[in-house]
Amino acid sequence: MKKYSFLLVLVFFLSLTACSGKANYHKTSLPDPGTFKAHFGDMDSNGDDRVDWGEFKAYFPHAQPEVYEAIDLNRDNFLDHDEWHAFKEAHGLMDHD
Repeated sequence: MKKYSFLLVLVFFLSLTACSGKANYHKTSLPDPGTFKAHFGDMDSNGDDRVDWGEFKAYFPHAQPEVYEAIDLNRDNFLDHDEWHAFKEAHGLMDHD
């Protein structure tokens, strides 16, 4: 019985941790992040290790500027590899690098 109770408590805390990370990533409501699965290199069409709005929009035609701006954490108007991976990790998308 103790083992069962411990597992329930563990699952509860893991679910709180996972949900809180996702909920706090964006300050506003955005579209389903699952529609933005991609390899960083596939979006970076010119190979300069950063993705500008044009590259992002070309890869995700349905994207709105608010999505791009939310992922651009340092506000330099480019997405870098770290920002992209932070976004994917926050939304459980790391299975698709």
